[in-house]
Amino acid sequence: MNFLILFTFLFLVFETFVHGSEDSSNVIVLDSSNFDEIVGKDKFVLVEFYAPWCGHCKTLAPVYEKLADSFSYAKDRVVIAKVDADDQKNLGSRFEIQGFPTLKWFDKNSLTPEDYNEGRDLEALSAFIEKKTGINSKIKREISVVTVLTSQSFDEIVMDPEKCVLVEFYAPWCGHCKSLAPIYEKVAKDFAQESDVVVANLDAAEHKTIGEKYEIKGYPTIKYFPKGKDKTPIDYNSGRTEKEFVTFLNENCGKNRLVGGGLSENAGKIHDLDVLAVQFTKATTLKEKEKVIGESKSIADKLDTRFSRYYVKVMDKIKGKEDYADNEIIRLEKIIKSGTISEAKIDDFTIRRNILSSFHKDFVARDEL
Repeated sequence: MNFLILFTFLFLVFETFVHGSEDSSNVIVLDSSNFDEIVGKDKFVLVEFYAPWCGHCKTLAPVYEKLADSFSYAKDRVVIAKVDADDQKNLGSRFEIQGFPTLKWFDKNSLTPEDYNEGRDLEALSAFIEKKTGINSKIKREISVVTVLTSQSFDEIVMDPEKCVLVEFYAPWCGHCKSLAPIYEKVAKDFAQESDVVVANLDAAEHKTIGEKYEIKGYPTIKYFPKGKDKTPIDYNSGRTEKEFVTFLNENCGKNRLVGGGLSENAGKIHDLDVLAVQFTKATTLKEKEKVIGESKSIADKLDTRFSRYYVKVMDKIKGKEDYADNEIIRLEKIIKSGTISEAKIDDFTIRRNILSSFHKDFVARDEL
């Protein structure tokens, strides 16, 4: 008996963990026993009539949960509810439900609903309820890293010759634009550490003069404005996955970003100095090493960049301690993986690690092939 009780307890814990608990949800579950006690009384009510097997209902579910959460502080005035109309067929018939999900709005003291026929994203649903009730939602919005353009700021940002700019021309009501939004946000985050790369968007339905200037005929339209004096835009016709956007910007902006925002193993490396790094590692005498250091200093002075000088620093360190590069690579990789440093520091240490790898025996061996 004790085993049966324990098994039942563990099963219930597992079910709650996997499927969640309706008790913890702010969406009110309605059925024949409580529908008329809640709807048609002193609260506004939005009701989703759904079926458990319905794919569109499953897609809506997390949005609907967020909607309920955003109005939970006002649950004494507005209710976000749902009915399993596949199970509660009498309620489905009563309100003439023909497909799933169907959303219906009930005003206070009314059992005569209004069909909800607007967008099914969080913003559209929230705006509808706010308009109907005068109650503002408390949506937890993530801070976007996509640069928002307007008619006033467009030229200042996009026409900057020091920046390469990717611009999405969109309309708020456009379904494809809404589908693209989370992907575009990821792309903006991937390049957030690149000061000369801007991932931006413009509401072309609102800022019509800009849309007309660039002959925007449909949404979303994406154009790339290259760095330099010639800012003639290039139509973006590649795929719309995060990887395809990242590849496009890397190729056109001369970057080495990975999906997720990290840097590739080539980031920061300088070909001519990589060649000298191999020569330095192969050198067997101090005189040969000093000669390579001298050549490296000449190149570093011409380039006059922090990381070109880092090659020379590494050579000086190795001259005094042969295993310096190997030990430093191990040290930097631990710091990078620690999760305790900023994105800017991760980039910095990744580039250093990449340069150090040019002095590693495996890189030298590859160079000999």
